[in-house]
Amino acid sequence: MEALLQMAILVALSKTIDAEDSAKTAQNRLEDLLQASAEASRRAEEARLAVERKWFEGVRPECRPADEDISRMKAQYHYNPGFIHIAVVGSAGAGKSSFINAVRGLSRTDPVAAPTGIVETTNTVTRYADPREDSRMVWYDVPGSGTPKVPDWQYFNDMGLYIFDCIIVLTDNRVLDSDLAILRACKEFKNIEAFIVRSKSDQHICNMVCEKMPQGFDPSDPDMNAETRALFLLTKLEERQRFIDETSQNVQMHLERENLLPKKVYVICMDAMLATVHKMRSAKTIDEADLLNDVKGVVLKRVQDGC
Repeated sequence: MEALLQMAILVALSKTIDAEDSAKTAQNRLEDLLQASAEASRRAEEARLAVERKWFEGVRPECRPADEDISRMKAQYHYNPGFIHIAVVGSAGAGKSSFINAVRGLSRTDPVAAPTGIVETTNTVTRYADPREDSRMVWYDVPGSGTPKVPDWQYFNDMGLYIFDCIIVLTDNRVLDSDLAILRACKEFKNIEAFIVRSKSDQHICNMVCEKMPQGFDPSDPDMNAETRALFLLTKLEERQRFIDETSQNVQMHLERENLLPKKVYVICMDAMLATVHKMRSAKTIDEADLLNDVKGVVLKRVQDGC
């Protein structure tokens, strides 16, 4: 009887050991699979970063669009050879939709205005006709680059920006790598005129002025005394010029770093742009009229050349 009991114990121990060995084997296999998966993800990320790094360094992959790509994108965007097609691009939240409304002379409440918001409101390229009589311009609101849906490094080709006659790169707080990538790509396509526009100048200048004024200053105070008002106006004039100078210097620094030629930077705000389009005066005006005239110059030349 005792021998049978010992035999049963040995069998039970053997099964336990076998079960433990099987569990360890399964655990080891799982760890190997997880390690292999992590390694594959790491290599894929390294490859993606390498391509992106080369793109920003100017060593882009072979990505010149084929004739069928050009034809497909022109059809998708309803490209008309008799018109000038202008794409407004830039980072999410730079004010692209507001800009398109302003240059077309529309307020954001107009029934045909582009929708605007504090977050990216454009998910696809949207075409907007210019409502002015005899206008040959068509405006395109392009999704912001650098979003999860549109990575910087493939933005230009994926959006089909190579079909446009003009590209306006709209910047807000700073020049991004995605902005520079677009400008580099424009350089490769001789048919594209590129403009750099710094938006929301009124907001930035107001913030700079308030930082210089005494603590507690309120620019909208209706009871502001004469001395404070005089200081406010002088400070506003000084900070306005500082903003213009620093904006230009910053952009030129980034262009030089990327071996791109210097370009004029148009400093604007939407209120002043809307006023300029309607031939009204605005205390906020800086480069709005220059931008409109230069874009119109490109349009006129293209029309004379047969678009």
